[in-house]
Amino acid sequence: MMTFTKRLAYTYTRFPDAINLASIYLCVVIVYWPVYQFKFLHGWDDQWAVLNSYTEGGGSSTNICAILSTFYGGQYAPVNQFYYTGMYCLFGYDPMYYHIGCLLIHLINVTLVYYLLKILAAKLLSSTNIKNQQAAIIATLLFAISPFNLEPVVWVSAAKVIIYALFYLLAVHSYCKYLEAKKTLYFYLTLLFFIISFGAKEQAVTLPLCLLLLDFFYARTLKDKLVWLEKLPFFIASLLFGYISIQSQGKELFESTNFYPLYQRVILSFYTFSEYFVKTVIPINLSYLYPFPFQIGDAVPLYLWIYPIAVMTFLVAYFRTWLKIKWLTFGTLFFAIHLLLVINLLSLARFSVVADRYAYMATIGLYFVLAILFLKALKCNYLKKWVVGSGLLYMLYFMTYAHYYSYTWVNNLTLKSHLRKEVRSRSDFEKWKIKNIDK
Repeated sequence: MMTFTKRLAYTYTRFPDAINLASIYLCVVIVYWPVYQFKFLHGWDDQWAVLNSYTEGGGSSTNICAILSTFYGGQYAPVNQFYYTGMYCLFGYDPMYYHIGCLLIHLINVTLVYYLLKILAAKLLSSTNIKNQQAAIIATLLFAISPFNLEPVVWVSAAKVIIYALFYLLAVHSYCKYLEAKKTLYFYLTLLFFIISFGAKEQAVTLPLCLLLLDFFYARTLKDKLVWLEKLPFFIASLLFGYISIQSQGKELFESTNFYPLYQRVILSFYTFSEYFVKTVIPINLSYLYPFPFQIGDAVPLYLWIYPIAVMTFLVAYFRTWLKIKWLTFGTLFFAIHLLLVINLLSLARFSVVADRYAYMATIGLYFVLAILFLKALKCNYLKKWVVGSGLLYMLYFMTYAHYYSYTWVNNLTLKSHLRKEVRSRSDFEKWKIKNIDK
């Protein structure tokens, strides 16, 4: 008779993906199990984004037309609104089901990320199938339990992020199949999923750049006219989507053009990108709101000049030394592409210099890099125990922090209490208070 260990090994060899995903799902459930108790966050967008006449209008043709043709709350997100409307038709305004629904969408995204990274690992790594699978499972687990990715899962109004990511990932999967099978069906599915993804959130407009990135690593020459002709409908759609986004924000967007002078926005973009990078790798002091490091009209603090210098130094070293490392280049470019719209280079009507939810898709790239670095470090026999121990502690930190941070989002009072502490900890709190509260 087979021993338990042998049975387990035999089962794993037959169903590796199912067991890998089941293990990740278990970790996600451990982190997120409290969400069924969470409430709507009145005062933090739920009162208008979720609880509104479109949600209550049901599936009537009048309501569907209104959702598709109306800008609401400075945004155009009909797919996201259809999600709320569908949930209301099934469960009314019981917040438990909305939170569980968001968690289920996150689990679907986790599944899509796992299979996508398996495909990419096979393309980017000169490794065995087992190593490719290990890279995929480690990166996916980091993505699944990252405290930095928690916000769009536990905040119902931010569901647009995980919904856009769902269709965005489906578009990327379809495109990979198109590149491998050369069937036009997958090309049209990519375009369809792209449109639906934008219907949830405007961040989807980065997809054409992501497709070009895939072209490059699938060894397609960017000098080929076909590559660019294929992207033409995507770029045209992106321009149209960008126009729709500008129209949806109306006067707010144009009033915000005096937000910060251009040179300050450039410095802020380096700072913002660095913050997203650090909080992805070492999530600490996470918050709903990260106030800008200096007030409008103030001089740029001297310490902020460190960020453009540091980033440019890194880029010089990167292009001279690491550019030919495929997996590293892909991961960092994937991370950067999906942050282009949110690094404050453009003037946006926002109160927060960084928003956790905006990095949801981008984190996939960095976690892929971290997973491969971990596997490469394991090859050093004399460091193997330290690497394994450090990796387990890192995962445990992610799970523990994410679990306890989730309680910040239980209701209005818990979030307000957390936010109050963060704002009062600012060194320029009194000045900030005068400009933003007492004015």
